[in-house]
Amino acid sequence: MTSIDYRIAVRRRTVREAGARRRLGHLLIVIGFFVVVGLIVLLLQSPVMAVSDIEVAGADRADIGSVLERHNVSVGVPTISVRPADLAADVEAEPWVAKAQAVVTWPGTVTITVLEHVPVAWVKIGGDWHRTSATGAILEQSKPAPHGARVRLPGLSGSPGTSMEGERVTAALEFVALLHKELRRDAVVSRGGAGTLVARVDGHLVDLGSPTDMREKAAALEALIASGLVEGAAVSLVSPWRPAIRNPKRVVEG
Repeated sequence: MTSIDYRIAVRRRTVREAGARRRLGHLLIVIGFFVVVGLIVLLLQSPVMAVSDIEVAGADRADIGSVLERHNVSVGVPTISVRPADLAADVEAEPWVAKAQAVVTWPGTVTITVLEHVPVAWVKIGGDWHRTSATGAILEQSKPAPHGARVRLPGLSGSPGTSMEGERVTAALEFVALLHKELRRDAVVSRGGAGTLVARVDGHLVDLGSPTDMREKAAALEALIASGLVEGAAVSLVSPWRPAIRNPKRVVEG
């Protein structure tokens, strides 16, 4: 009976020791995990993993510096603190920016690539002129250049950083953008009657008709001008496939 009790006691002691070893092993694993995490955090916060280079490409007019400042992105800050998606979204909110991408390359390079809007015309909005893109994005309030395309349409609204909407203004800007740069220089597009558009291009009054088929109308006008229109001739492009030309009347002195 004593022998059996001894074996049971030994067995119990062995089980307790095995359990203690397991618990100690688990504790060491947990401690090791937190030590590793702590070391990683210290490494990520160290100068070795700090931002060392900020590269910006494609930004000629956009104020990228202000965006970086708002997001506290500068040389020396921890790279892990940079949020590229938030950074790109804020850059895209700049009026001149059409698209932006921000990429973080470890250990410490932040690259921002920007695609800016291309201004094509000045548009009269609420009494003030604004530079705009072909897509209707309002870029800045600005007086028209001596030689620059203009669009005059009633009821337009918006401010830099927003986009204009409406069939006529979209068509007018598309038409201007499609013209050769030499014809675009002094082009003016304005409202015609009953929702139509008219333009003044290279000294010619152009009836654009409804705000549709702008690509075809721009191409037809360029072809007519290249063929040698009479100075001051009026052109109807209501149907760009059947343009009509009205030459100015000659004054005969008697």
